[in-house]
Amino acid sequence: MKVTKKKSLYTLAVLASFIAVLYSCSKDQAVEPEKPGNEEVTAENVSYSNFAGALFQTKCAGCHAAGGGASGRWTFSGFASVRDNGARINNVVLVTGTMPVGGSLSANEKALLKAWFDRNMPEQ
Repeated sequence: MKVTKKKSLYTLAVLASFIAVLYSCSKDQAVEPEKPGNEEVTAENVSYSNFAGALFQTKCAGCHAAGGGASGRWTFSGFASVRDNGARINNVVLVTGTMPVGGSLSANEKALLKAWFDRNMPEQ
């Protein structure tokens, strides 16, 4: 198939335009701006919504969800279930270290969870 000169120039122009657009954006411009509420979780701002909820979902819900093997002791069903069982959860996770069975929390997860309990388990 014979490619015409006009078609080749058009293809070259499109390719050059694409490359120009690709390289015209600097790294600083490409960085997504921080969104409010997208701050680092610390001992001072830890809450159920920014840390503890996801922790309970990933580390506890496998056994403590409705129908799970440990749901007879405590059933995880969101913030209210954690708040209502906070003293028991604090004891088995942070004091005795018997939970989570077959897994563990990192030092940072333990520190943030302790801070969350110390802050009276804020939801937001």
